[in-house]
Amino acid sequence: MNRRLSDATIRSTVRELLAAQAQVSGRRLRRVLRERFGAVGKTQRVFQIWREESSREESWSPAAAPVPPWVAPDVAELQNRVAVAELTAAETLARAERAEYREQAHQDKWATEIDRLRQQLRAQESLLRENRMLRARVTELSREVMVAQAGGA
Repeated sequence: MNRRLSDATIRSTVRELLAAQAQVSGRRLRRVLRERFGAVGKTQRVFQIWREESSREESWSPAAAPVPPWVAPDVAELQNRVAVAELTAAETLARAERAEYREQAHQDKWATEIDRLRQQLRAQESLLRENRMLRARVTELSREVMVAQAGGA
């Protein structure tokens, strides 16, 4: 899935707009995203993030603030960015671990399949040798029968 705008980028833009203005519409968010990043993102995803962040902003109270009120706004912004970066890193790590697991499962599957085919090939080779020996024995016995018939007639 090609996402030109990450969830973290959209969230930080929504938070920035909400910090500057109490009410931000979804259309305004999409317009700002297009201006800043040249892309808007999928409507459903952008509006879902917008709703989450807007409701979080509405339910915000100084008692629920993650940083004390005496922290400078730029420090709070940096703390928010660190939190977003940590979340993004955790998501990326989880995605990489899932990809590694899928790759290992893929390798195991094909190693098992190759082993099964090799065993099948070995079995066919032994059957071919046995077939050759039986044909040679049939040919030898056919000669003996012909000799016995010629000698008895």
